[in-house]
Parts: sequence; structure tokens; C-alpha cells
Amino acid sequence: MRLIRARVLLAGGLMAVSATAAGVVLAGPASAASSPVVLVNCKGAGQVRPAGYDIGCMPSSELVTRLTWTSWRSVAFGSGVLEVNNCTPTCAQGRYVKYPILVALWRAEPWPKHAGRAYFSRLTWIFTGKPPGHVPVAQTFVLPSSGQP
Repeated sequence: MRLIRARVLLAGGLMAVSATAAGVVLAGPASAASSPVVLVNCKGAGQVRPAGYDIGCMPSSELVTRLTWTSWRSVAFGSGVLEVNNCTPTCAQGRYVKYPILVALWRAEPWPKHAGRAYFSRLTWIFTGKPPGHVPVAQTFVLPSSGQP
């Protein structure tokens, strides 16, 4: 009786493993439709899990740096540092003040001129400490699909 139970359990386990393996084999290569959603940089190139982002796409007074991502799907979540030029006495001579933030990329939309691809059209950052000046604790930005603001 014990031998029969052991064989049944072993057979059941092998069937589960083979079914899982068959599922992997049948899934095949990723298609263009399953490509990761991208964040479009200032040059119009799509990036996945970038370490930094220039929100203004010009010699900017605000840069997002030290980005690390915990999730990257149809919505992406991460954390980083917002570096803001204090422009004192001028922006050319100012220094960057650092503020820790949480970042969410969302509202994936079809990426124009890139069939089957999507890009994040919104970025929200949330300050985890005191925000600069009279800035709200959370801000959302509309992101361009071409890299130009």
C-alpha cells in the first residue's frame, strides 16, 4: 500500500513538473507586445529602469538621480533623489540641494512611431522629507513621447 501511494505521489509530481515545463516551452519568445514599457529620455530613446531622468530636457535646475526600481510593469515604482539647483547667487553658480523622493511612472500609452510599444506618459514624485520651498509634497508631470517638453 505504501509503495502504491509513493508511486502515485511521484507520478503526480512528475506530471506537474512536465506540465510546467511544457508551459514554458509553449510560451515561446516574448513578442513586441510584451516589450517593457519605456520612459522616453530627452533624446527620444526609450529607457527601462534608468538610473536618472532630466525632467526638463534642457540645462535644467531639476534632475532625478540615484533611481532604483522595485517594480517595472504597466506601472513602475522606485525611489531616488531630486536634485534642485538653488540658483544662489545665480543658477550658473548655484549648488544642487538633494531631496529624497518616491517615484511612480504610470499611464502607459502607445508610443507613437514604435508599433507595439508603450511609454509612460505620467511621472509622480512624492517627497519623503521636507520638500523644497513652497512645493507640494506630491507632484505629477505629463511626459512627452518624443523626449521634447
